[in-house]
Amino acid sequence: MSDFHLVDPQGWEYDLQSVHSAYMGYFQLHSVPWYDRSWGHLFETFEQFLTFSWPVITVTDARTGRAHIVTRLTSIGAFLKMIRTRFGETLPQIDNMLKVTPSETVQRHLRNVNDWTTYKKLHATLPAVALSAFRARVRSGDPQAIRSLWASRDKTFLAVGFMWSERNSQSCLEWGYATVRCGHLDGLGAWPPVPGTNYRKGHYVIAEYADKVVNRLNPNYPWMFGESQVIPKAKLPRIIQSVISSLVSPDTETSANNLILVGHGVQVDIQRLEEMKIKLPHNTLVIDTATLQRTLSGSTQMPSKHHSPRPNIAMLLHSLGIQPPCVLNNAGNDAFMALYAFQRMVDPDSLA
Repeated sequence: MSDFHLVDPQGWEYDLQSVHSAYMGYFQLHSVPWYDRSWGHLFETFEQFLTFSWPVITVTDARTGRAHIVTRLTSIGAFLKMIRTRFGETLPQIDNMLKVTPSETVQRHLRNVNDWTTYKKLHATLPAVALSAFRARVRSGDPQAIRSLWASRDKTFLAVGFMWSERNSQSCLEWGYATVRCGHLDGLGAWPPVPGTNYRKGHYVIAEYADKVVNRLNPNYPWMFGESQVIPKAKLPRIIQSVISSLVSPDTETSANNLILVGHGVQVDIQRLEEMKIKLPHNTLVIDTATLQRTLSGSTQMPSKHHSPRPNIAMLLHSLGIQPPCVLNNAGNDAFMALYAFQRMVDPDSLA
């Protein structure tokens, strides 16, 4: 599998194993004694079928999200031509093979599979292929993919918020978070989540800046969901990492993490976490409510590079008809309302 180059996924549509299975079904339906034919050994097992040396790529079906090892119709034609040339018999082009529509648009690695060992190794990569495609769907704001995560009732959604000094963008004044552990709540029979009761939430004020640094353009406001904790700035990364560590599942290449990061303009939060050396598992899915809002509204307009790097959460809440029970421009309040808005978008009946 090491000898490959890149190809456009368009036209790679036929699940390879289904090609073999489809012809076996054709032989059965039409009482073809394939086992007595000179070419019959090619269909005796799937391993024998692979000896043709099939060019393949791995893709995910845009409709089902399942990963497949696929080949092209022209390769199937070359296989039939080989039988006709070598054995003097003509097999028809049949139409009951599994046809997929690749969701990938970027070029894919081309492999040539000619034995079971090679196929087995490639097949073992399919869960990672499916995860990569699903991650891309979630990142692009695909409502069906995102709603499926909420509907599974086994994920943990985390929203975080920072407030930074207007005078020094490297000085963090506050950090807050809100999280909902769906698997835990569903296990207790407490579904759907009630935000005020079922969201775990926290708010931290940096001691070195408390009552000393005040933002004037976007003034800070009190946290409305409990008592804020005042901490030294040196301990903030440790606290954030501890909160995340209490929510994550193992980092694997084949399945999504239980933890899903949610935010309005969430990439800004991710950048700040990276600057603070906060580690998120590589299989963590990320949902941007700004992107989700655009896809739900059918808008194709992308945010302007000349606008603020962070979308306005107040505008999101207004568009959803949500009157926040708190004043925004507080890290904890913003995180809570980002998670609340997300729940409203994916499961509006739960907050009716």
